[in-house]
Amino acid sequence: MPKMITMFAVLVLTAALAAQKRAEPELTGTWNMGLEGGHVIPVALVLTQEGETLTGTISLPTQRNGQTVDVGLKGKAVGGALELSGTVEGAKEPTTIEIKGRLNDEGIIEGHVVMSGASAPHGEMPYTAERLKERK
Repeated sequence: MPKMITMFAVLVLTAALAAQKRAEPELTGTWNMGLEGGHVIPVALVLTQEGETLTGTISLPTQRNGQTVDVGLKGKAVGGALELSGTVEGAKEPTTIEIKGRLNDEGIIEGHVVMSGASAPHGEMPYTAERLKERK
């Protein structure tokens, strides 16, 4: 009987660990981000997650006739929380972007973006992001 109890305990523990690993949110994909800065600014966010390592790009609008600039991002994701940062290449002055957020129960990322440059920070802008659904 003790062997049976031990085997049962091992099976329960194994199942619990497997369920815990599956519960880790996956952030890989293309996201429609809406930055709230006086009005909603639509932004594309593409993420790739490998374990806790998170990389990607964000396409930010510029002041040049509807053009965008892609900014490479690096960071981490743990338990649905994410932190990313990158530097805007080709800007008039050094500009960094920091993104923090959390995946909520509805599958939407909520958080804030901070852009800062040499002359003045752009401040903290709240955002939400929804994952694009894959076409079949």
